Amino acid sequence: MKQAPYQILYEDEEILVVYKQRDVFSIRTKDKKTFSHNLYHYLYLYLKQKGETLFVVHRLDYETSGVMIFAKNKLMKEKLQHYFEERRVERYYEAVVKEKIPLGKQFDVLQYLSDGENGTKVLVVNPNEGKDAITHIQAKNYINIGTALNINIETGRRNQIRIALHCLGFTLLGDKRYSLDENKRMYLNAYALIFPVDSGLKEREFITTPLWIKE
Repeated sequence: MKQAPYQILYEDEEILVVYKQRDVFSIRTKDKKTFSHNLYHYLYLYLKQKGETLFVVHRLDYETSGVMIFAKNKLMKEKLQHYFEERRVERYYEAVVKEKIPLGKQFDVLQYLSDGENGTKVLVVNPNEGKDAITHIQAKNYINIGTALNINIETGRRNQIRIALHCLGFTLLGDKRYSLDENKRMYLNAYALIFPVDSGLKEREFITTPLWIKE
């Protein structure tokens, strides 16, 4: 039996916050192999044993590890998704790129993305043909394989960070789709979710220790 691909970070009667391991889908896909091996399925079984339900609030890409929040009732799901849609959730990621970037250098990227083939996103020039994707990037420290970046996103478009880094001319390690890099893992990790003060959540900050960023 496969080991469950997550660790529980926080749980109360309304929400469940977990850390998703890399290389696992957030929900099932059309591929039958994912029907019982996806994060939602594992958490659904976990809560079912306690007589509770599970609702998806947001997703992370298959290759991306990191913090995810789920709701235990429909009202909470809608409430949390509203905060995401209103861009009131602080979302922090870290990444490692092959290039050596001057430490402290910042990049504020505004792009417009549209649906491409196989559920991917593609960059478009005309704002009327895509949805805005806003990404803030800062070079934090060097590690032996490249530069560790701290990333904050205002929007949550699919593949947003990967496309932003690619368009800046950077090679995201392990990103086989856009950077064509063959590292075994993709060096992208969502390490923090912070909800607004007026959210009413018992806990509103869910932060894990970064894998590559060093303070």
